[in-house]
Amino acid sequence: MIDRQEWSEEELEIFDEYGGKCVKCGKPADVIHEDVPKSKRPKTWMEKGNRSPLCVSCHNWAHYKGTAYSSKILKECKKRYHDNTFHRRI
Repeated sequence: MIDRQEWSEEELEIFDEYGGKCVKCGKPADVIHEDVPKSKRPKTWMEKGNRSPLCVSCHNWAHYKGTAYSSKILKECKKRYHDNTFHRRI
């Protein structure tokens, strides 16, 4: 479980949007990952849509795989999460 005092309001919104879960595997999230890093997206890297809550294992995976691969997968995971959440509300 995250210590809510360590995170900004925007980061907490991201955690809460995904129920505190890692968008890739569903385990409790430990970090907010920038899907495309500041070095490649200097003006917009902090946008909410560019950030994903991840567990430590998936965060390590994202860095191991690199931005080109992991950012596509994380985008798909976030879309799938929102699609599933929408269908559960109907």
